[in-house]
Amino acid sequence: MLIISFLVVLLLIMTWVYRVGLEKGEEFFPNIDPENVYINIEMPEGADLDYSDRVARDIEIALCRGADYIPGPDERPADCYKQQDASRNHILKSGLNVTGITDLSDIQYINSSAVSTRSGMSLFEDNSPNRIGVQLYPLKERNRSSYENIDIIRKRIRNVTGGEITIAEEEQGPPTGSAINIEISGDNPSMLGEIANEVRGILEKMPYVFDVRDDYVSGSPTIKVNVDRQKAALLGLSTNTIGFVLKVAYNGMKVSTYREDNDDYDITIQLSEDERKNTDILRELLIPTSTGLIPLSTIAKFEVTGGLGQITRKNDERIVTVKANVDKDKIPGAVVRKEAEKQLARYSLPPGYNIRFTGEEDMQKEAEEFLSKAFLIAAFLVILVLVAMFDSVLQVTIIMISVLLSLGGVFLGLTIMNYPFGIIMTGVGVISLVGVVVNNAIVLIDYTNKLCERGMDVREAIIAAGCTRLRPVLLTAITTILGLVPMVTGVSFDFHVMEIAWVSESSQWWTSMAIAVIFGLAVATILTLVVVPTLYSLVHTSSLAIKTGKQKLKKAYWAPFYRLTGIKPEDDTQEI
Repeated sequence: MLIISFLVVLLLIMTWVYRVGLEKGEEFFPNIDPENVYINIEMPEGADLDYSDRVARDIEIALCRGADYIPGPDERPADCYKQQDASRNHILKSGLNVTGITDLSDIQYINSSAVSTRSGMSLFEDNSPNRIGVQLYPLKERNRSSYENIDIIRKRIRNVTGGEITIAEEEQGPPTGSAINIEISGDNPSMLGEIANEVRGILEKMPYVFDVRDDYVSGSPTIKVNVDRQKAALLGLSTNTIGFVLKVAYNGMKVSTYREDNDDYDITIQLSEDERKNTDILRELLIPTSTGLIPLSTIAKFEVTGGLGQITRKNDERIVTVKANVDKDKIPGAVVRKEAEKQLARYSLPPGYNIRFTGEEDMQKEAEEFLSKAFLIAAFLVILVLVAMFDSVLQVTIIMISVLLSLGGVFLGLTIMNYPFGIIMTGVGVISLVGVVVNNAIVLIDYTNKLCERGMDVREAIIAAGCTRLRPVLLTAITTILGLVPMVTGVSFDFHVMEIAWVSESSQWWTSMAIAVIFGLAVATILTLVVVPTLYSLVHTSSLAIKTGKQKLKKAYWAPFYRLTGIKPEDDTQEI
């Protein structure tokens, strides 16, 4: 009864550990401190190079001098530039090399690139061509974490206007895109835009969610020129002639070349920028005819229409994607996604429209499915080998229970270290635990069986096996744990400079796996030395009781026959 009570209490404790360990949530890949941060600027449709460069300049000044500093109309931190070329690319030196650039001591370089949205860049590129790259110093040389620096950068550029500004850190591991990636599918592009706007509103109200945006592009207003072909024909005009005049007026035409100091400069004629923006000028644009010049309005009507700047299709469906970033330093992205799913589940969609989480969510599900199959296959192969080795299902069950005990240690370690369950790295650690933990139980049970075969009492055999195998089991666990401690603490040896590094960037990749192996192996080793002998004794006692009960039932069943016939029953009792 004491043994059963002990096992029940242990089961309750392990259940509590599992539950507490999962409260931290899950993460697809380790949250690595990035060395590069990107400030993406989505410019309005039609923004020219000067406009894009001005917005990039304002962000540079905000980074250098703070969010409350208001730059002058012609101000440019020219003294900060180490390099500047004609395509408006800037490279700002580090604060350590040039005094007064920025008070953010963790920033090494700021690289700025500004282009015109009229330059023919693909509208379907995921990254905006207008980008400012912020390179931080290596991890061991920083005063703050990357995410603390990102928070400071976000606060400094909050007052900059002129485009939709988002901040993204350098992705580590497989490219998954934004932490939250929601695809809205349907037929009507305008309705997709309205739904995307509603979804954005829901996400913007959630804590730790920022940089909410979508790829719905409404497009610029368009003026359609409808030519009256009959009037044009009477004046000897064709649509080609009218189209040529419009092209020259608005797109320009090269008429000559000017040469100076071995450099050629194109001479182009077209309307001025102010005139191109004036619709009255379009109506009064003069068209040459055989009888003289006439205004365009005499032979054409004008219709102002709206247009879609972008239509994205996936699997033959029109989609609009809503994206958002998550402060992963404070909360795992998986936790926020689950909360977003709950919020959007209450949103009523029109018939024919669907919302689906993609990106990191899809890759996480694929990884979970793959690692779950790998764990089950590994456990199945181990069970096959153990059954063939011990020829006992009960003893194999005892050994596999030690694997469950190691899982309790994994979740206990994640809780103590305040880490989420990493689908990739923690999953790999759990799978690697199977072989090590099972080996300890095999050593203990195999030696106990050998002592019993030699005629030793079961209780004495269990005690002797525990004392004999204690040292090798503990040495195996201790050497493995000590080998993984540097991964958890971040301590390593830098062979390039031959010194101890107290903060290691590479350890961030393996911390989750190392925690799983260290705590899983430690808990499993301690409990294996207690639980496995306890279960072995319980199984033996239960088997003995069952066999004794069968013998008593057998004697009771044949007792009337023996009394009637006078036959003396054979003594079939035997030592178990």
